[in-house]
Amino acid sequence: MIRDGFFRIPRLAWAVVLLLAGSGVGPSEGADVFLGVTRSEASRIPLGLLHVVTPSDLARHSSEIRTVLEGDLRRSQVFRMVHPPFYPELAGGGEPSADLVKKAGRQDLQAAVWISLMAKGEDLALEGRVYDGKTGQMVMGKRYLGEAKHLRAIVHRFSDEIVFQYTGERGVAGTRVVFSSSLTGSKELYLMDYDGYNVRKITNDRGLNLSPTWSPDGNRISYTSYRGGTPAIYTLDMATGRLWKMVGFPGLNISPSWAPSGGELAFASTLDGPTQIYRVDREGRELRRLTVDRSDNLSPAWSPSGAEIAFTSNRGGGPQIYMMNADGTNVRRLTFSGGYNTSPAWSPKGTAIAYACRVDGRLRICAISPDGAKLAQLTAGPGEDESPSWSPDGKHLIFSSTRSSRGDLFMMNADGTEVERLTFSGAKNNSPSWSPK
Repeated sequence: MIRDGFFRIPRLAWAVVLLLAGSGVGPSEGADVFLGVTRSEASRIPLGLLHVVTPSDLARHSSEIRTVLEGDLRRSQVFRMVHPPFYPELAGGGEPSADLVKKAGRQDLQAAVWISLMAKGEDLALEGRVYDGKTGQMVMGKRYLGEAKHLRAIVHRFSDEIVFQYTGERGVAGTRVVFSSSLTGSKELYLMDYDGYNVRKITNDRGLNLSPTWSPDGNRISYTSYRGGTPAIYTLDMATGRLWKMVGFPGLNISPSWAPSGGELAFASTLDGPTQIYRVDREGRELRRLTVDRSDNLSPAWSPSGAEIAFTSNRGGGPQIYMMNADGTNVRRLTFSGGYNTSPAWSPKGTAIAYACRVDGRLRICAISPDGAKLAQLTAGPGEDESPSWSPDGKHLIFSSTRSSRGDLFMMNADGTEVERLTFSGAKNNSPSWSPK
C-alpha cells in the first residue's frame, strides 16, 4: 500500500537467525548454456553504494542496510558489487551531486546508490536513489515507511525495485521459503525470508508435517500432516490463518502440488492400493485419478504451462522421473542416468526440471531438460542433497543437505555455483518450498 509517497511495510513480528556463506561446486560442462540464467561476473553491471545517511541515533542501522542491499543485489546476478571510496562531499548527509556520481563512475561504477534513513514518528522512513554513473542523473527514487523491526523487509523491497529498473523483472529479495523442521522435537512448518532471516513457526501440531507447497498466488500453503493420526493434506490460508483438511481419503495422502492456474491440486494417495497420482479442484472435490498401474507413483510437479506433470515412479524397477500430460495420458520416462532419481521440480520458465539424483552412492541435485536431451549434475561434496525448489525467477535453487549438519537448507545459483547455507538451528531442516512472490 502507498501512503504519502511511502510504501507501507506490513507489521509482522518475526524472529531472527544468522546467515553465513557456504561453498559451492561448479556446474557440469555445458550447464551454464543448458540452464541459461547465470550471468558471468564480467557481464554484470558494476554497482556501488555511495553512502547511507543516518542521524546518530540510527547509525547502528547503517551496516545492516549495506549488508542486506549488497547481498540482495549480488544474488540477483544482475550486478557486480563495487565498494567505492567514501567521498568527503557526502559527510554532511546531502544527496550526491551529478559531478560526484560521474566521479564515481570513472572508478568503474555504472550505477550508484544513495540511501537516507530517518525517524518518522515511531516508524523509520527510508529513501533510496539510484544514479547513472556516466551521466550522474538519478534514474530511480523510492521512499518507504515501516517499523524498525521490518527494516530488512524495506531494504529487500528497494533491492527488488532496483532489479526491476534494470531488467524489467522483479527480484526475489522479498520472497519467502516454507520448510519442515524438527527444531521443537516434532516436525513443524516454518517460514523464513529467502536469505534465511526472520524464521517463524507456522504450525503447532506437535506431530509430523511434511512436503509444504505454495499456491500460485502465494496466499496458501498446502502440506501433508499426521495431525489427525493418518496422513492427510491440509491447506493454510496465510492471510486469515484458516486451516482446513483439503484431502483426507483413506490411506496415505502425500506430496501435494498446485497447478499454475491455482484451480487444481495434484497429489499422491494409496486410495486404490499402490500409491497413485490424483488431482482435485481447489476445494478438494472432483477427484480424478491420473496414473493407472501397479507401481508406486508420487511427487507430482506441474509444468509452468499446466499442460504436463513430472512425477516419480518405480514402474521400471528403481525410482525414476517420468512425464505425462495433465490428464494422465502420454506417459514417458525422462531420466535414464543412474538408478535412483526422485522429487522433480519444474523451473518457472519450463526449461529445466531439477531433481534428487544418486551419484556414486550419494544424493545430489541434478537438472534435466524436459526433452531429456540435456543433463547437469549441480551439487557434489560430502553429505546428501535433496528436495530442490526453484526461485520464482528461475535463477536459484534451494535444497536440503546433510553436508555440514543433520540437515540444513542451502541456496545456490541455478548452475550450481555460489552455494550459501541458510539455516543453522542444529535441527533437521528439509522439504523447502520457495514462494512464487
